[in-house]
Amino acid sequence: MIRSTPALLPHRLSAAVLSALCLAAAPVAFAETAADPTTLDKVVVKGERAEGYSVRKTSAGTRFDLAPREIPQSVSIISHQRIEDQNLDDIIDVLGNTTGVTSTQSDTERTEFYARGFYIDSYQFDGLPTQMVQNWSYGDSGLDLALYDRVEIVRGATGLLSGAGNPSASVNLIRKHADSAELTGSVAVNVGSWGRTRTTVDVSSALNKSGSVRGRVIGSYLDTEAQMDNYDQHKTLGYAVIDADLTPDTQLSVGYDYQQKRADGATWGGFPMMYSDGTQTSYSTSFLANPEWTYWDTTSKRAFATLQHAFSNGWKFKIGATHDKTDANDKLFYPSYTALDKNTGAGVTPMAGLYNTHRKVTGVDGYIDGPFQLFGREHQFMAGLSYNRREYANYGDFQMGWADLPSYPADLAGFPEPNWLEVLPLQSQGTITQKAGYAATRLNLADPLKLIIGARYTDWKSEDEGFDRNHKVTTPYAGLVYEIDPVWSTYASYTEIFQPQTLRTQTGSYLDPVDGKSYEMGVKGAWFDDRLNASLSVFRIEQDNVGQATDEKVVGNESETAYIAARGTVSRGFEFELNGELKPGWNASFGASRYVAKDINGTDINTRLPQTAIKAFTSYTPQTLQDLTVGGGVNWQNGIYYAIAGVGRVEQDSYALVSAFARYRLAPQFSVQVNLNNLLDKKYYAQIGAYGGYGDGRNGSITFNWSF
Repeated sequence: MIRSTPALLPHRLSAAVLSALCLAAAPVAFAETAADPTTLDKVVVKGERAEGYSVRKTSAGTRFDLAPREIPQSVSIISHQRIEDQNLDDIIDVLGNTTGVTSTQSDTERTEFYARGFYIDSYQFDGLPTQMVQNWSYGDSGLDLALYDRVEIVRGATGLLSGAGNPSASVNLIRKHADSAELTGSVAVNVGSWGRTRTTVDVSSALNKSGSVRGRVIGSYLDTEAQMDNYDQHKTLGYAVIDADLTPDTQLSVGYDYQQKRADGATWGGFPMMYSDGTQTSYSTSFLANPEWTYWDTTSKRAFATLQHAFSNGWKFKIGATHDKTDANDKLFYPSYTALDKNTGAGVTPMAGLYNTHRKVTGVDGYIDGPFQLFGREHQFMAGLSYNRREYANYGDFQMGWADLPSYPADLAGFPEPNWLEVLPLQSQGTITQKAGYAATRLNLADPLKLIIGARYTDWKSEDEGFDRNHKVTTPYAGLVYEIDPVWSTYASYTEIFQPQTLRTQTGSYLDPVDGKSYEMGVKGAWFDDRLNASLSVFRIEQDNVGQATDEKVVGNESETAYIAARGTVSRGFEFELNGELKPGWNASFGASRYVAKDINGTDINTRLPQTAIKAFTSYTPQTLQDLTVGGGVNWQNGIYYAIAGVGRVEQDSYALVSAFARYRLAPQFSVQVNLNNLLDKKYYAQIGAYGGYGDGRNGSITFNWSF
């Protein structure tokens, strides 16, 4: 690996520009099939586009197309404009700027997200539900945003549309589609700190003379190092989608995306956080906690198709299918320690792993919805079926103590690899299948009063994990919304979700799934034709059937502790968010959240996560100088800690990260944008626990964008 120096930046920039120019030649192929724009038929576009920082309607959480203030749960929208203003690259950046969502890292390649104290494992792609877990890290937390138009986050339990999972939040990534029948596109080149270069090309056009069939391709390549020595990352993205109007009321969408990430110098765990005398370690922010032979590579391939039809009576039908295959290949070093000597650096046992992991996910979800008349009022009904199958197989070789490490970190440089096995043994495998049916109705009880009530029946089955399990669970959903006036509404909701577990009782039977219950009430407001939205919510979440250890052993297995089901964890708190257009040219987002989560014994859970957070960002385009846009923001969180048994407590004080940006349109088709992050150069832990890692110090980038 070669570290970048300032002298190398011109070469990198010229290489990025050359790549952009080569990719920009792609529009020629589209242009040959596109007719004169004046001869194209009207393009039928289904779905809601974001305007500024918000959307006027969304199906998030319920499947019904509703304004945000009509949804009886907390909803956040990270729009394409917000993504562009903040120069957000991946899902880590998006969720890191979302109200009520916090995160912690396990190492350089794994970031876990939480809401209201619980892990987020429920994700959707264009509304198609799936689950993502970080155990073996298939690169899910590094999803590139270049192919997504916006991200919608519903906080709380989302059992109606998700099935199994945690009562935290559901993240819905909305893809960009071919919605232009004219040749249009953009080329963006971004260069920045630590030798960063990112080139993105986005091209759309009609594929037939009438414009009823359209195509869009997006390509992106990122090459960057980091503030850590000897770490570099390369990300490649390819995306293609075809959208076709089969009839004026029937649309078909077929697409495919390819994402590859190569991370050289990737950490596993991180660096030790405490010495044996109970004092906290203090390494430089450029310190890399492993030898140079480590890496962590992931590749994902996802194909999808969606068919939707609108009937003349207001009813519509939509079905989506996806199949994705993800592979990870990594060679990692783990500095195991129990008593790290502050003076000599002795006490670290080298451990290492060579892993090949594979995952396949197949999902199908179809539903109908529409209006119906009852008792002189119009109501809405929605019903659907869902299928999801996740297969995984993880192979690996784990070794420890193959060589002596007299002093950490002094002797890390040049530390040898172990002699790996030629054939990697199977470490774990399994197949998780969910079959579900769901239905809900939105009853118009009175002009200002709407009731959404529904349920989801899930048949969850686990096979080949060493034990087979099957759970059939019905999760209810209810939400009441009262419109006070054209601006304000208030709501109350109750939702559930369940999470299967592997803990066993003394007799050897497995505990029932953890049952998450979410109670929420609040008030919402909307102004300027729903272009500005505000919400204030209070919530209480309960987890029942949480496994609690006993002093007994499982019969027939004296090494396995027996558990009983307990009432478990309770989380309660509030969230406030204001998001959208304050006035023409002025967009803003402000969010504040606070929760307290305790287990059955009254002990705080997940102390590595901030319980209080404030996130704000704004952009402004002066009416008298509309070629200029400026803005910035701040993310603040309270102090956190992690207790290491027998050693002490690692602490991170509260801190704020300040950002700023400016964009100037030099010509109608050309703009330049500067983004600055962590302006105050705050030194902080992005990863805290027995092992740690620093967050990025002050950094910046400049983006050149040409659109056509």
